[in-house]
Amino acid sequence: MIELPLVSLDLARTMVQNFAIIATMLLLYDFIPDSVRSGSRLRFSLYVGIVFGVTAFISMPELWQDTGGSVIGVNFILVPLSAIIGGPVSAVFVASVLLAGSATSSGSLAFSDILTILGGILLGTVFYSDRSGFRLSGQYSVRLIALGAGVALIELVVFVFFSGQQTPGDNPPGITGIITMLSFIVISGVGTVLLGSIIWVIDRKKETERELHEYKDHLEGLVRDRTAELRQANSLQRATIESTADGIVVVDRECVVRAYNQKASAILELPVHPPKDGDGAGQFPKIVAPLLADPAEFLPFFRALPDSAEQVISTGLRFKNNRIYELYVHPQQIGDHSFGRVFSFHDITRKKLAEDAITAANAKLMLLSELTRHDILNQMTVIIAYLDLLEMDNHDPAMSAHISAMKKSLEVIRFQLEFTRDYQDLGLRKPDWQAIETAFTTAAGPFGDRNTTITYEAGTVEVFADPMIGQVFRNLMDNSLRHGGKGLSGIRLSVSKDDPDLLLVYVDNGIGVPPEEKERIFDKGFGKHTGLGMFLIKEILSITGITIRETGSFGQGARFEIRVPAGKYRFP
Repeated sequence: MIELPLVSLDLARTMVQNFAIIATMLLLYDFIPDSVRSGSRLRFSLYVGIVFGVTAFISMPELWQDTGGSVIGVNFILVPLSAIIGGPVSAVFVASVLLAGSATSSGSLAFSDILTILGGILLGTVFYSDRSGFRLSGQYSVRLIALGAGVALIELVVFVFFSGQQTPGDNPPGITGIITMLSFIVISGVGTVLLGSIIWVIDRKKETERELHEYKDHLEGLVRDRTAELRQANSLQRATIESTADGIVVVDRECVVRAYNQKASAILELPVHPPKDGDGAGQFPKIVAPLLADPAEFLPFFRALPDSAEQVISTGLRFKNNRIYELYVHPQQIGDHSFGRVFSFHDITRKKLAEDAITAANAKLMLLSELTRHDILNQMTVIIAYLDLLEMDNHDPAMSAHISAMKKSLEVIRFQLEFTRDYQDLGLRKPDWQAIETAFTTAAGPFGDRNTTITYEAGTVEVFADPMIGQVFRNLMDNSLRHGGKGLSGIRLSVSKDDPDLLLVYVDNGIGVPPEEKERIFDKGFGKHTGLGMFLIKEILSITGITIRETGSFGQGARFEIRVPAGKYRFP
């Protein structure tokens, strides 16, 4: 045997080979299934015991090569290592393998081996009891060094104890034996740290793989949930689009039709299902134009349409099949970026036919009303003429008073007939954008010879209102001139914002309206004249949701606030 100073080279080689076998076999620990690691603790302990037991069995020098050394040897460190991983069950299993091997090799069990094994079980169990923070904590290296020191301490205590128990006839261990034993103890402690590090690397790898697998499952779950949500949203969107009575067409920025519902398919004579080859169903204007009774009416509107338009393009798009549609466009946007447009075809054929029928009926009624009114006025003229003749031949004062009362009643009837003529168009024509400056100055024309200054200060505002809005200003001016008193010298119309609404403010410098009459002046029949002028002002404005109220101070002049809602005014 080759000898080194104080240590046998063959013994050192055997220990190193033994340690290398242990380290190699411990790699089997990496193959314990994840299901076992995360399952029953007892099952995991049995797996750990089997892996470490097989490692101990294969690495026993006396079973595979006759070196004359102890069977347990460096294998002892497997006992506490298995205990801190799998608990006492794993340690007992490994201990059983080692003790069985020792008994098989030596023919009996040495008490020192039993004591060493029991010490390893106890040491590993102590560390296992604190396993919650041991295997993966940041203080693992410190605990591992402590475990290695514990292993070395057990080896040292057993060596010292049994050295002191020698009989008088035994030779005490020499310096070489002591140094050899100390070298073995050091190797056991260092080996424990190294093997524990290998186990730590495997645990960290398994933990990382588990976290990655859980994160992958989490992401896949999110993707599945999001996919299900998107499918549900798409299904709901599709069902919503299909359930509407309007034809819906989606086009891109180049006006290529990309999607449409079944109603649009029937209106535009498109295939039941949009093509899926990416080419789209064709150019939207080229699809619509051939179907129209007058394509020239549609194309100018479409060409002038900005990308961000959200408006009604046409309220009377007539097709060759005599169907009439209202065409509405809405931008398809994400944030400020436009991807295309959405067109909707709303069938208004019945509405148009009904409107045409109502218009025709109104025209007949207006003609009948005009003829009737003309005949009544003619007959009234005859009655007034006869009253004049009767008054000329009458010399009875009482009769003269009756004749005068009859003539006043006839004048009231004449005024009311003329009033109905002025307001016969109320609500018959569609509301439209009205230039307030034009309506106000036109209304002020008949009052230009009065000693009153009429001023317009509202700018170029336009209001969506009934075409009779000019009559609103004419009635207000007439009301000021009739009831403003002798001090009336000025009438003014101005504009102010009351977000989101707009206020048209009409003021005069007359006597104003008494507080108790501010609400009543808009009631039908209230007033000193016909009682209809202010009432009709409110009715004309209310057609498009505009309101009016009197807010002036009595004695300082009248002040009327005409409130125009948002969307019903603009500044061209």
